[in-house]
Amino acid sequence: MIYRKRGSVVRWENGTLVRVAESGVAIEKEELFECHPEASGDVPRFDESRVIATAEAVRAAVGNVAIERLIVIEGIADHECDGDEGCLIRSWTEHTQRIHLSLTRARTRAILDLGSFAMNDVVRVANVLARAEDVERKAPARLRLAPNVTAALLPSLIGIAPPNVRLLQTAGGVDGCGEPIVEASEDWPNRYRPSYRVRPVRMPLQLRLECDVTEIDAGRPVAVALLAPVSVVNRELVLQVLIDDRDRAFRSTVRVARIDAVSDERTWYPYGGGSFGAEMML
Repeated sequence: MIYRKRGSVVRWENGTLVRVAESGVAIEKEELFECHPEASGDVPRFDESRVIATAEAVRAAVGNVAIERLIVIEGIADHECDGDEGCLIRSWTEHTQRIHLSLTRARTRAILDLGSFAMNDVVRVANVLARAEDVERKAPARLRLAPNVTAALLPSLIGIAPPNVRLLQTAGGVDGCGEPIVEASEDWPNRYRPSYRVRPVRMPLQLRLECDVTEIDAGRPVAVALLAPVSVVNRELVLQVLIDDRDRAFRSTVRVARIDAVSDERTWYPYGGGSFGAEMML
């Protein structure tokens, strides 16, 4: 298999704008994997103004909450993969947008990883954090998780998801080898390739969670953001989250022992090989 990538990225990081263009090739033959830069064609480029404008919009949207880290990325890449010997070359173009943000107030840090330049999650989390108490409280007995929180935990649910929910790979688009991404619930037939410099790995892409119960009780308190990466303790997911409970906001630790409902309205987030977040009730 011979894989080629030509792409460019604009990255705004804490006030510094970085432009990167690359063109490279990766060759796989049985156990052999090699890669190197290669000038195989024109590298696609784009206007960097959206990245700058988005960074400015984030800074304006968070108000008096402090920004600890802000990374805004936009990229475009052309891919080619010839598959097995004698196969036709598969080619596709990928356009990406990302926001990686951490916000702080007193001793509380909220983190967001977004797959588009939409501001909804940024505004919501900043508003809750601005009025959060500087204490950790016990989690409510019944709780909602916001889509951005649910998306972060889906990769960790593989193999330990409760029996009343289904973890699925969503069909659509192509994987890191140009193969169609198919609907799957196990054995994960597709491969993920984060860079031409590493061998693609078999893993689930575009995860979503389904439950027979999809109605969400909007009156429950809601966890609007993670405060730390998801952890697994004794096959149980543990989340440190920022909770909005009507007139109160506080940080808490939540153990995902059960899932009561999952909405069928989904938003894509860049966790693992891609994850569709939806409101969830615990």
